Amino acid sequence: MSDRNLTLYLHTAGATAVPCLQALLAKGYEVSHYFLDFGGAEKRPQWAAEKDNRLFTAERLEELLGLVAMWEVRGDDWRLKDGEYERFEELLQAAPTAAPRPRW
Repeated sequence: MSDRNLTLYLHTAGATAVPCLQALLAKGYEVSHYFLDFGGAEKRPQWAAEKDNRLFTAERLEELLGLVAMWEVRGDDWRLKDGEYERFEELLQAAPTAAPRPRW
């Protein structure tokens, strides 16, 4: 990340879940919340969004919206394609260490 004059910096935080829920609802998804029961005391929260016989699930609303957005761009053939992993690997290898952004 470079220092440039950004007009917006958005990071997942406590204030992003509800806007993500509202975005999913605005897109026409039916959203629900439940817990996966792994037995004993271990339960993992899950969110689900369903529309047009397609179901998306994730642990966080931000992740859920990301899956929906990815599918909206890539469609039912969303899976990894030849040559795509290389760009991902390049980004991983070139990743600098950065200090957290200040809160303002």
